[in-house]
Amino acid sequence: MEYVTNLIPVSCDLEITYEPNFYTGNNAPDGCPTSSGGKVVSQVTIRENSIDALDQIFNSQGDLIVNTPIQYRRIASVPEPKIIFGLLAISLWSAKKAIFEKQSKK
Repeated sequence: MEYVTNLIPVSCDLEITYEPNFYTGNNAPDGCPTSSGGKVVSQVTIRENSIDALDQIFNSQGDLIVNTPIQYRRIASVPEPKIIFGLLAISLWSAKKAIFEKQSKK
C-alpha cells in the first residue's frame, strides 16, 4: 500500500526556556520547512494555569498565509462528591425499593 503525503521528513525543534513563573519557546525566525518551500514558525508560552500557542504558516515568498492562535485554560476544579451524598443516594434507593416491594405484596 502506498501513501502520498505533503509532509517532508524533517525534524524541527522548539527550544523551551524557563522565565520567572513560566516557560516560553519558539523556533523563529527559521521555523520548520514545508514541502511547498514555505515554513511554519511556532511560539508557545506555558504557565501554571494556561498554555498559549501560535503557529504561523508562511508561503515560499515569505507571506503569512495562516495564523493559528490556540489557548488552553485550566477549568476550575470540579468538587468531589461528599460521602453524605453517596449515603443519601443509597438511602433513597433503599426506601424506594422497600416501598415498591411493600406495594407489590398487596
